[in-house]
Amino acid sequence: MKNKPYLLLITLLAFVSACACDADKPDGPDPGENFQRYTTDLSIQSQILGRKVNFSITLPKSYVTDKERRYPVVYMLHGYGDDNNSWNGNWLHGNDKIFALENQGLSDMIYVYPQGFTTYYCNFYTGAFNYMDMFIQELIPHIDATYRTIADREHRSVTGYSMGGFGAMALALKHPETFLCSAPLSMSFRTDDQYMAESQSGWDNQWGGIFGGKGQDGEARITPYYMEHCPYYQFVPENRAELEKVHWYFTCGDDEEQLLIANDTLHVQMRDNGIRHEYRVGDGAHTSKYWLGALTEVLPMFDYYMNGGSQWPGLEETHNIPEITLQSSGAFVSERYNAVTEGQLVMVLAHDGLDADKIRSLIGAMFKEYSLKPYAIVPMDVSKGTFKETLAETLSGYSYERLGVMAIGDAGIKVFANRQSFNNLYFVEAKLGTIPATLSEEQTYCFCCTDDSASYRDFGTLYRTCKRGGIPFEYRVINSVNDSGQDIINCIFTLHNTFIY
Repeated sequence: MKNKPYLLLITLLAFVSACACDADKPDGPDPGENFQRYTTDLSIQSQILGRKVNFSITLPKSYVTDKERRYPVVYMLHGYGDDNNSWNGNWLHGNDKIFALENQGLSDMIYVYPQGFTTYYCNFYTGAFNYMDMFIQELIPHIDATYRTIADREHRSVTGYSMGGFGAMALALKHPETFLCSAPLSMSFRTDDQYMAESQSGWDNQWGGIFGGKGQDGEARITPYYMEHCPYYQFVPENRAELEKVHWYFTCGDDEEQLLIANDTLHVQMRDNGIRHEYRVGDGAHTSKYWLGALTEVLPMFDYYMNGGSQWPGLEETHNIPEITLQSSGAFVSERYNAVTEGQLVMVLAHDGLDADKIRSLIGAMFKEYSLKPYAIVPMDVSKGTFKETLAETLSGYSYERLGVMAIGDAGIKVFANRQSFNNLYFVEAKLGTIPATLSEEQTYCFCCTDDSASYRDFGTLYRTCKRGGIPFEYRVINSVNDSGQDIINCIFTLHNTFIY
């Protein structure tokens, strides 16, 4: 009985110790039978923000079967007005895309969806709500302490859509020591001119309270604090060495209202300044369909770099180019050509001295399938004679209701200078020359280049001219495979759904 107080003390200490251990226990997943890969509305209590911050998480399918394994982490940021559940909400189905890519060979990774409020994932200029500090100093350490992550920058990447695209850029821009890769999708930001033209309520509600200049107009909105976070002022030669620690990828749909102008302008600036990046323009608008489609390349790219890759080659493209029969003139004429009397189309393939084999492969790529082809494709070597005389000779013997042209490489300059001769104009990796401030609304422009193209300025200028003038257009930027012939073929296939037959 004399030992009873000691026994009570030992029991009490054990109970207190157990409570302390439970309090310190990571809030990780239950490794038992009830394990679910996706968990919503977890949270941390932020000391920096003085409030709770929610996050959701998708864990690898091997998380409970391979209990010693650690994983790379991808942070996925939501857009303005959305929340930490939006990546897997009514419109976006991020997990479905992740699981499908895993079935195609994507490595197991952890995906974290943090609550971003309406902060653009930045600290407020007043210091009243330092969201970025919370993200770097509290959220990431919490994830690394709670889950089996590989807790270093070489295994941490970030992506996001719209406002989350700006956040993906800004977080990696301000903290290149933290992220290996950044992939903004439809990044929500503006050129200076666009910001200055924003409505007062639009500026004040979205940007003024974060970056300063609330209640201001014109140049007063372009505050020094904003410039510290704006890619136009940061992606400059003197920052190149630091910026290129991050693997940059950004993409935007060609049907975006304002954002593609801003994103494309940034691409041109980064090319001018020699800053390495991947850039894509696809067919689409500010939609969940576009962002989910972008993950098809973004997540494998993250996987590639976080597993030690050095230079992303892009997704492999394979195209089946059908065999075709050419006339003695080098033209291709479909069996339907003579049978069609209304709406008949002739497409000129404008080139600058290509040989017969290359012409054959390009024409084969142009119609792709026998069920989808122009009625006649007629090659034209623009290096011979004057353009108008050569065009008249090329079209001699053909009748048509509409005339289209596809210009390849250097032929683009002469074609663009004589654009009034055609109804529909297609430019593939082509030089364009001088582009006027206005274009005719009676013509349609479809153009595609690679992100490493020598014609990146020409294509960017043509896009902005079409966009601002309400000219019908389709614009695409695809990955370069560093093979000019294959790049041209890939561009032609990318433009296929824009062909008018």
